[in-house]
Amino acid sequence: ERARDYLHKTGRFIVIGGIISPVHDSYGKTGLVSSRHRLTMCQLAVQSSDWIRVDPWECYQDTWQTTCSVLEHHRDLMKRVTGCILSNVNTPSITPVIG
Repeated sequence: ERARDYLHKTGRFIVIGGIISPVHDSYGKTGLVSSRHRLTMCQLAVQSSDWIRVDPWECYQDTWQTTCSVLEHHRDLMKRVTGCILSNVNTPSITPVIG
């Protein structure tokens, strides 16, 4: 909530949603609760939110995914959902961009 409020106050961004993506069990952090439980906890935490959602994709992969591949998944999902091209620092676009 604070991050969204801050970004809105800057006047440079319009936050259209938030995504929580629990990491895969093979991430390797000692003491990490199973992804099944973390996924459930995250879903319960956002059930009253109208803008944050939980994406189980990362948990359901065969193995741990790099941050880059997870971000690519979310970028591609947003493209399909919104029909917009999202900003990519590696390939700037002249097409309308969601900040």
